[in-house]
Amino acid sequence: MTPATAEVKHADGDDAGFTLVEILVALAMLSVGLALVMSLFSTGLSRTGMAERVAGAVALAQSLMAQVGNSIPLRTETRDGAEANGYRWRLAMQPYRPAPNSDARPVELYQISVQVGWLEGQDPRSYALSTLRLGPRVSKSQ
Repeated sequence: MTPATAEVKHADGDDAGFTLVEILVALAMLSVGLALVMSLFSTGLSRTGMAERVAGAVALAQSLMAQVGNSIPLRTETRDGAEANGYRWRLAMQPYRPAPNSDARPVELYQISVQVGWLEGQDPRSYALSTLRLGPRVSKSQ
């Protein structure tokens, strides 16, 4: 009887596969790539939120501007207010450069300015609109 011989194979280096270093480098590159993608998503979400706040400020400013002459009488004054969603606003109405010898005219040109402000994190932001509109002449004695 012949004794059974155990055959042991030694790795020659020709074997296919990845070394531990190659796997660690690949994982490091993957984690850097994922971090960049997550950063892009985060930036996109914050920009979307900022755009929504600007759109809200524009809508509020346009709404206030449209109310002048309707629910807000057109006269020389300044109004301030705040909205529940964090916007602060200021509406200013004043005569616009009176024309010489214009006292006989029944109308006057007014400059109407609306400024809406809000906080974006810790940074103050604002949006402003301005227009000219005809309104009734206010006598100088008032």
